[in-house]
Amino acid sequence: MKRNSHHRERQDRGFVLAVVVITVLLLTLGAYNYSSTMLVEHQAAAMGGRDVIARTAAESGIALAATKIMERGQDDTINLYNDPDVFRGRLIQDSPVPRAVVRCTIVAFDETNTATGNIRFGLANENSRFNLNTLQAIDQSEEDVPEEERLGLAYIAMANIPNMSDDIVDAILDWLDSDEDRRPAGAEGNDYATLAVPYECRNGPMESLDELLKIQGVTPDLYYGEDANHNGIMDESEDVNGDGYFELGWQAYLTVDSLESNKNADGEQKINLNGGEMTELFDAIEEQFGTEAAKFVVGFRLAGAEGVAAIPGGEPVVGQISREGINLTIVPTFTFKSIYDLIERDTLEVQMVDGTKEVFTSPWPADANTLLNIFPDIEKACTTTGDAAITGRVNINQARREVLLTIPGMTDIVADSIMAVRPSVELGSASSNILARRNTAAWILAEGIVELEILREFGQYITVGGDVYRFQAIGHFDEGGPTTRLEATVDATVYPPQIKSVRDLTSVGRGYHPSLLTSQNGQ
Repeated sequence: MKRNSHHRERQDRGFVLAVVVITVLLLTLGAYNYSSTMLVEHQAAAMGGRDVIARTAAESGIALAATKIMERGQDDTINLYNDPDVFRGRLIQDSPVPRAVVRCTIVAFDETNTATGNIRFGLANENSRFNLNTLQAIDQSEEDVPEEERLGLAYIAMANIPNMSDDIVDAILDWLDSDEDRRPAGAEGNDYATLAVPYECRNGPMESLDELLKIQGVTPDLYYGEDANHNGIMDESEDVNGDGYFELGWQAYLTVDSLESNKNADGEQKINLNGGEMTELFDAIEEQFGTEAAKFVVGFRLAGAEGVAAIPGGEPVVGQISREGINLTIVPTFTFKSIYDLIERDTLEVQMVDGTKEVFTSPWPADANTLLNIFPDIEKACTTTGDAAITGRVNINQARREVLLTIPGMTDIVADSIMAVRPSVELGSASSNILARRNTAAWILAEGIVELEILREFGQYITVGGDVYRFQAIGHFDEGGPTTRLEATVDATVYPPQIKSVRDLTSVGRGYHPSLLTSQNGQ
């Protein structure tokens, strides 16, 4: 009996030991699983936190760009075009560990590289693109022309946009106009209402360029081109048709956002050369530019330019309004098409209050010194419209060749000449300095690219300015970690500048290697 009792006792101890071992193993496995899960959760939380940091850095980049735009209103030496010291690898969070160093970078596409694409560290001016909302006005400009004599200016303007067709121009014009009259290859409300997912035709100005994707005949391939990750650089897999040429798509050439503020640096409305009150016009010009300039400008409004029929002057009357002997009771009927009408002109005979007539000469001759050093001040102070902002002029300093050719009257020779003297981004600060000196569209006259009459013909369509900017703001780490890319537009026609739109491009890839975005000085 005693022996069996010992045997059972050993069996009991063996069973307990087995239970303990199994329990310990289960607890160990549970602890390991818990630790593993917690480690994964920790890593996920850390990565999520780094995502938040990268996004915050990108948002800081947008704020940085908006601030620089605002500051440039008072300091035109600020370089928004390409300034790596300001816009490349801007330090947001420092750390002795490179993996924890956070930066933001601002990039825009390089319009001078038309083969493989490139970027610059700065902002893109929306006036470097053709504004689709001006297309209807171009089309309507021929309404009074007999049908057999019409040139089809809207179709000519769009002809050089890659892969554009007359059929799609028809559809765009139908989208913009207010009627329901379908053009030959166009589409109106009834056409869009019968789609599987119906929607309305805009029948008015487009509110965003993305609306283009709703228009009949427009496909994502036409809109985005070969730039799948929207970084402006032809990556290995992006030469879809194998021609070695980077097709950026219509988003690189078109816009609906190009605007120029009609206010001066002090935030006041510019002097409207076509204003109705001659006394106010004379006084404003005289205060800014002197009596001779005021006499010429008002004389132009009253009598017109050389080669235009004069307005008959009336006899002097008691109490008539005058400035410097000029009879201002005459109703002006001549208007400036552009500010370049001021350059090197004589007025016809201007009626004076004493019954005589005088001719006034422009104080702004067409020599290079006047055009490049004096005339920019005229442009900063004067305008030809009372509108709060000017829509759709083309920035000839930044527009691609295809966009230059949308300008009415533009020729291949002139467009090629402008492109030939445009400095490449690779020149660095020299590139920005050259563009800074070309701070009036009259530089194409000063540098001999066009004659004065051609400048006057282009005048109402061209600029070197623009107050709406597009760019990508990138939040990134020095080593590893996520990248956030946000495409933003900022509208500086209002004060302070307003962020008009933000689009998250993170889902299509980081776009740029961190080494490309980190500043050379590491600051």
